[in-house]
Amino acid sequence: MRLLAVLAVVIQAPIQGDISPDSAEALRDRARAAERAYEFLLRSMAPSRFGTSSSDRCDEVVGRFCLRYEGSGTRRSDPEVPGKVISARQLAVEMLRQAFAVFPHDISTAGPLLRYLVEDGRAEEALAAARAFTWASGDSVWGPLLEGYALHATGDDSTAEARFDQALARIPREARRRFERVSYLVALKERKVYDALMDAEQEIYEEALWRLSDPLYLTPGNERRVEHIARHVWSRLLSDAPVVYRMQRWDDDLEQLTVRYGVPSSRERLVNWSAMISETMVEYFDPDQLAYVPETLRTEGFPGAPPPGDPWPLDNERARSGFAVRSIRRLVHLDHQTSRFPVGDSVVLRVDGALAFDSAADPRSGVRAALFLLDRDYRHSQRQDGAARISGDTATATFEAVLPAERVVYSLELLEPESRLAGRARYAIDLSEISGPGLLLSDIVVAHPYGDGDLPTGRHDPELRPLTRLVVAPGDTLGLYAEAHRLMPAADEATHYAVRLRMRRAAEPALLARAVGWIGRKLGLSEEREAPSLEFEGEGVAGHPAVLAVDLPLGDLATGLYALELTVTDLIADRSRTVIRLVRVGEPKR
Repeated sequence: MRLLAVLAVVIQAPIQGDISPDSAEALRDRARAAERAYEFLLRSMAPSRFGTSSSDRCDEVVGRFCLRYEGSGTRRSDPEVPGKVISARQLAVEMLRQAFAVFPHDISTAGPLLRYLVEDGRAEEALAAARAFTWASGDSVWGPLLEGYALHATGDDSTAEARFDQALARIPREARRRFERVSYLVALKERKVYDALMDAEQEIYEEALWRLSDPLYLTPGNERRVEHIARHVWSRLLSDAPVVYRMQRWDDDLEQLTVRYGVPSSRERLVNWSAMISETMVEYFDPDQLAYVPETLRTEGFPGAPPPGDPWPLDNERARSGFAVRSIRRLVHLDHQTSRFPVGDSVVLRVDGALAFDSAADPRSGVRAALFLLDRDYRHSQRQDGAARISGDTATATFEAVLPAERVVYSLELLEPESRLAGRARYAIDLSEISGPGLLLSDIVVAHPYGDGDLPTGRHDPELRPLTRLVVAPGDTLGLYAEAHRLMPAADEATHYAVRLRMRRAAEPALLARAVGWIGRKLGLSEEREAPSLEFEGEGVAGHPAVLAVDLPLGDLATGLYALELTVTDLIADRSRTVIRLVRVGEPKR
C-alpha cells in the first residue's frame, strides 16, 4: 500500500484507461521537447558580458575545457535564474511527469524527472519519484541509486549512503570500481602512486581517504563520499540529456569535471567582439565549496595544523575537488591549541578549541562538542563527547586523550544544532616527538597571563587558561606553561634544572609552502633584536615533573611569525631538551 500511495503522489493525475502506443510515444516526445527547451533557455538566457577567452590563461586543461581558479578576492555570487528559465524547467517537470505515468519503469524518463525536481528545489518529490521507479521497474541497481541521489538532495546522507552501498554491491566489480575510484580527486603525483596499486590496495586507500574526507564525524553518514557517488549518478543522467545549442556533448572530460566539482551553479556568455562577435560559454561551480579530500595522502600524508594565522587548508582555491555540505549551514575553521604531555610510554594530547557564533547562531540551544582520534592507519580509535562551555558569543571545549606515541589524526568538532553552524579542526600530529628515553618536555602551552594571581601547579589547575588562537597583539603578555619529566634526582632527592626561554622570528618563506602538510618542515629561525627572553634555574621533587609557569611580556616586538623556544637542561644528568611553539604577533596580511 505504501508504494502504491507513493506512486499516486508522483503521478498526481494518473492517466486512466488504456493508452495507445502512439499516444504514449507522443507523451515521451513532448517530454523530450520540453527538456530541450529548458536546456536551451538555461544557456541562451545566461547573463552576458564582453571579454576574451584565451587558452593560455588556463590553470588546467581538462579535455576540451579550460579550467581556471578564482581567488577569494574575485569570488562572485550566482545570479538569479530568470523566471522564464524556471517556468521552462517546471513545464519540463510536468511533461516528464505525464510520461512517467505511462513509463514509470523507464530510466530515460525517471532520470531527467528526478534531476529537474532536484534542480527546482523539490527533493522530496524527487525521492517519491525514485521510489516509484524502484517499485515499477524492479531495478535493484538503478532503483537504489536514484533513491540515494534523491535522499542526498534532501540532506538524509546516512540513508542515502546505505542505498548507494546496496546498489554498488549488486553490480559487476569493474562497473562498481568506476563509481569508487578517486583518480580524478588526487594530485597528479599522488595519482601515479594510487593507479599503481592493486585493486585491493586501492580499496584500502579509498576507505582511508573517505574517512578523512568526511566533513563532520558529529553528523551521521559521510556526506563527501555520498556526494562522490551522487555525482556519478548525476553524470549518468547528464550523459542522456538532449544536446542543444551552446552545449557540449557528454564525454570523459565532462564526467571528470562533474565528479570533481559537481554541476555548474551558474553560467555566463562571454562575447568577444574582436573575433567577429564569437561567444564562449563560461560555467561556474559553487563558490562555497571546500576542499575536503586530502590530495596527497600517500606521497605526503595527512597535513598537520598550519602556522597560526595561515589560511585554512579546506579553503584552498586551487583544490582538485570541492563540495558544499547541505546538512550544515556553514563550516568554519575552529581556532584551537594542541598540547602534548609525556605520561610513561604514552602521550596525553590536550586540545582546547573555540567557536565564535555568527548572527544566525543561537547559543541558548547548546553546542555539541566532540574529539575524534584516528590512528596511524587513519582508522577511528577514540571518540569523546561533551557539551561546550558558552561565554558570550563564543563556545569553548577542552578534551584530553591518552594515546600511543605515534602519528595520529585528531578532529575537534563543535556544532550549534539550531542554526547548523559548525567548526572543525582536523589535522595530523606526531606524538612521538615528545617521547623516548631520558629527559622529556611537554609542549609549551600559551595561555592568558597569570598576573598577580597564583601560578598553576598542574595542567588541570583553573589558573591555566590556554589560548585557542595563537595570533596575539603586539604588546601583549603571554602566560606560558610547560612540564619537564624524568629529571634525574641529586643526592638530596631534589631535581635541579636550568631553563632558557627565548622568542625568535620564524622565516616565513621556509614555513609557508602551503600546498600540503606542515609536518616535518624545518623552521628558518633568526634572532630578533630586543626579542623577549628568560633564563633561570629551579629545583623540584624527585619522581615528579617540574612545572614551568611564567608570564612573558612581548614588549614592542614587531609583527610576524615567531617561534617560542624552550630549552630545559637537567643539571644532574647534563642533558638538554628543546621544544618550539609557533605564535604570530599581529594579524597576517592577506
